[in-house]
Amino acid sequence: MRFRVERAAALILAAGLVACGNSTTPTPTPTPTLVVTVTFPSGLSATVSQMLNGLQSYMTSVLAENQSLLPNNPQSRTYIEAKIAALQQTSLYADIVDGRRWSEGQASSSIGPSVPVATVFMLESMRIEAGDAVRIIETALPLVQDFFNVRFPNTNVRIWYGFKVGNSGGGGVIYTEDRSTYLTRTNGTAKPYDPILIHELSHTYMSNECLNQFLEFYVFNLITTGSVDFSRWTYTQNSLPGVDALFDIYKLVGPDVMRDAYRAVYSLRPPYGSPLSQAVIQAFLSVVPQQHQASVSAKLALVNF
Repeated sequence: MRFRVERAAALILAAGLVACGNSTTPTPTPTPTLVVTVTFPSGLSATVSQMLNGLQSYMTSVLAENQSLLPNNPQSRTYIEAKIAALQQTSLYADIVDGRRWSEGQASSSIGPSVPVATVFMLESMRIEAGDAVRIIETALPLVQDFFNVRFPNTNVRIWYGFKVGNSGGGGVIYTEDRSTYLTRTNGTAKPYDPILIHELSHTYMSNECLNQFLEFYVFNLITTGSVDFSRWTYTQNSLPGVDALFDIYKLVGPDVMRDAYRAVYSLRPPYGSPLSQAVIQAFLSVVPQQHQASVSAKLALVNF
């Protein structure tokens, strides 16, 4: 593992070409550079090392991502521009490494080994929140894993915390807005923050958005209420009719059949943003009692995202 990394970051300066006498070949103006030399601390875990080695590449890509959000998100311009300004600070890479802006944990498992969880966060002010994100994943991962009865498909969970506005995830990686920005930006009108982390974690198992949103509700409510009884759930806010249809199925068939149905469709990998295929519907119905199959089939037709 490399502990010493040197990177040259070009400083973008406004520079004009100046003609010298009658010369037709102007003297080129050197491009000023700032050499950033960072020494990684010794004793880093494999997960943190992996993240730090990819940090500069991620900062470049997330800067472009935030910039692309500006045209279509005027209501969030202030928050997006704040991310962009922070990412454009030439000292940010060194500040993150020298400030040891990361947090780690381990998610237990009844199926295979424990799963390392690590987060790298952008600003020092995010340290406590980023640590909380690790704790949430430590709690949620065993529940998602047990729901499918499939060991976690990746060797670790990596959380890039606070570098962007919005959230995405999959493949054991979570790209998440920091809690403070999210709560301020949404002014308490959106769903709670913790289910977002669970949602992006469970995308590692389930791409289909409706099926994954139901899983988000299931795991979050199991954590907060300790119950699989839908009538006791305190969080059921959603915006997709397909998720309401899955709620209806869950109330009809119960948690055990719902779990077995998810296990039946898991290997078929229902894709994001698409109606369920007939193969997925048939696999789901294969574990549903005969007397409920017609009702469940009609509800599954509404799962179209």
